[in-house]
Amino acid sequence: MQFNLKAVLIPVALSVVVLSTAYIVNGAPTASDSMQAEEIKKEGGSKPLSAAMKTMGFNFKRSISAKTLDELQGYVDEFHAYAEKAKKAGYSEDPEAFQTGVSELLTGLSSVQDAINAGDLDLAKNRMKALNDIKKQYHGKFDV
Repeated sequence: MQFNLKAVLIPVALSVVVLSTAYIVNGAPTASDSMQAEEIKKEGGSKPLSAAMKTMGFNFKRSISAKTLDELQGYVDEFHAYAEKAKKAGYSEDPEAFQTGVSELLTGLSSVQDAINAGDLDLAKNRMKALNDIKKQYHGKFDV
């Protein structure tokens, strides 16, 4: 039995290139994301709004790189839970606009959930990406 090293190495090398490109294009989680997760846990209840927003951002990044519907569902569930926490925490400088922004975010998240329920990973990820526009709008409004 003869072993052909090229037959093994070439597909492996191509897989590495494809996966690396996917991670770069999709913004896959990095080591700094793990550090960010630890920082969020440390913050805990001392700054509930800040901690909730950071966790939402962290799960947003992870959702964009999800490879399966189950993986995406976990990130969406955590994102939703922390959006609800942020809504309860409020923003004292402009509470009405803040509540409007979080409500828009939760409505958009419902459309992500609809795509997940329909089994469409690409559509769900695209709808998740669209939530970034809401974030930019309100972060600009609040100068954060």
